[in-house]
Amino acid sequence: MKSKAVPMPTMSSNGLAVPASSNYQENGRAYHGFRRGIYMYPCDEAEKDRMDIYHQLFLVARKNHLHQAPLPPNWESPRILDLGCGTGIWSIDMADQYTQAEVLGLDLVNIQPERIPPNLRFRVPRDYESPWSLGEDSWDMIHLRMACGSVSSWPELYQKIFTHLKPGTGFIEHVEIDLEPRCDDHTLPAESALVKWYNYLADATNRVSRPIAYNHQTRQYLQSAGFIDIQEIVIRAPYNSWPADPHQKEIGRWYNLGITEGLDALSFAAFTRVNRWDLNDHVRPLLEAVKQQICNRKIHAYNNIHIWTARRPQQ
Repeated sequence: MKSKAVPMPTMSSNGLAVPASSNYQENGRAYHGFRRGIYMYPCDEAEKDRMDIYHQLFLVARKNHLHQAPLPPNWESPRILDLGCGTGIWSIDMADQYTQAEVLGLDLVNIQPERIPPNLRFRVPRDYESPWSLGEDSWDMIHLRMACGSVSSWPELYQKIFTHLKPGTGFIEHVEIDLEPRCDDHTLPAESALVKWYNYLADATNRVSRPIAYNHQTRQYLQSAGFIDIQEIVIRAPYNSWPADPHQKEIGRWYNLGITEGLDALSFAAFTRVNRWDLNDHVRPLLEAVKQQICNRKIHAYNNIHIWTARRPQQ
């Protein structure tokens, strides 16, 4: 039997509206004006390209699967919520794949295309750390990707997600990259520019309560929120094409493109705003050294992609 459709939240009803603010320029990049100085990442064309590159990276890593969490059959009109949707590329692909689904994407910045599938809506600017009113107990899947660096309290966010999922059948899917450099054969020196860069970045973002470091308490936080059937998939993302394995090599090609193009976006605000470093004297030379190591195929370093799924129980 087809489930009764739940009305799609509207601008006036979703309770997440924030005052529209103009963008501003800093270090040659454009940033969103909402809570100016808090959100650390740009919203310009280069950043849109970076987001879309990472979408392709995840598709390659996941062998063209858009999601792991199960959805109801298409004819049941599943409801899918994409938190921090960015350019909306994942939301668009999901709406195209599940033509009977209702898909809603939320983001702080209006960088989504105007031409979208008829079953997709975007609501911007919206802050998922603000109070929600999106229809509790009504979503089949709530998706979150690359949110590290934007979240001040994971327990609070997971609790909001939990209460908005359908009891018994609703799933969270949370995808993150742990940016801490890893190497199993000692080809990455402990005092390398890459390791220093990550440590500096983790420290700076932690000091402003938006840690970019991957949260290794994810399982405990999901359990505390009430989730069951918690599953984790870990996929290596090499910094370049150094692995012999063809699949890992292809992941490495895309990750190299994404992270080298994205170093400025990840680093500029954290290092100049928080650390007060000079952009040209300190930040750019560090990032250039990091890029050289990321592109060095003799350095067998990698990051881990974590894919978490969990279900809200019936009771």
